[in-house]
Amino acid sequence: MTAIIVISTLFYLIWLVLRPQSHYSRYVAYAAWLSHAVICFYSLIDEQGWRLHIVNAILLVSWLSVLIVLLFKIKSSWVKFPLLFFVFSSYLTLYINNGFSAEQYKQFSWQLDLHISLSMLAYSILAVAALFALSLLIYIKKIKNSNFNADRGLVSIIDDERKLFHLIFLGWLILSTSLISGVIFVEDFVQQHLGHKIVFSILAWLIFGLLILGRITKGWRGEKLIILTITGMTLLATGYLGSKIVLEWIL
Repeated sequence: MTAIIVISTLFYLIWLVLRPQSHYSRYVAYAAWLSHAVICFYSLIDEQGWRLHIVNAILLVSWLSVLIVLLFKIKSSWVKFPLLFFVFSSYLTLYINNGFSAEQYKQFSWQLDLHISLSMLAYSILAVAALFALSLLIYIKKIKNSNFNADRGLVSIIDDERKLFHLIFLGWLILSTSLISGVIFVEDFVQQHLGHKIVFSILAWLIFGLLILGRITKGWRGEKLIILTITGMTLLATGYLGSKIVLEWIL
C-alpha cells in the first residue's frame, strides 16, 4: 500500500506542476486517479463490508471528485489545490494509522451499496461545484479590480457559469435519488445517530433546488449563484462530515 500511495502522490504532484495545456497532463492525471482507485479499493472494502470511517469517506469523495474534474475539463488551480490537499491528507492519515484499528463496518447489500454510491457521488459532484464556484468568485473579483480584457473575461465567466450550473444540476439530481434511497433502504435513523445528517442534507437539497429554480426562471448568475452553491455544500459537508467527526472522534 505504501508504494501505491507514493506513486499516486508523485503522479498528482506532476499533474499540479504541468501546464493544463500540456499534452501529457491528462495522462498523468488519469494515472494518478487509477492508483488512487487501488488505494480506495484496499482501504474501503474487505470481506466484512464497507469500512466507512471519516478518512476513508474523504478518500472516496476526493477520488470521485478528481474524476469529475477530469471529465468536466476543469483546469483551475483553485479547484485542484484544495482537492489534492484532501487527497494527500487522507493518504498521510492512512499511512500513519495503518488503515485504522477501529473500523466502521457496514455489511454489503445492494440497497446499502446503492445508497452509499449515490451519496458519495452527489457529495463529490457538489464539492467540485463549490470549489469551482469559489474559483469563479476569485476570477470575478480579479476582473473587477484589474485591467483584464473585459470582453474576454465576460465570455469566460459565462462559459464557467454554464459549466457550474451543469455540475449543480447533476449533483442535485443524484442527491435527490440518494435521499430517496436513504428513506427507503436505511432503517433506525435515530439509533444510528443520522438525524442531524438528514436535516442538513435536506436543507442543502432545498438550497440547491432553489438555486436551480432561480437560474431557470430568473436567470440567477454571478455572486448569487456562487454564494448559494458554497452555502449548500457547506450544509452538506456539515451534515455528513460533522456527524462523522462527532461520532468517531468525540463520542
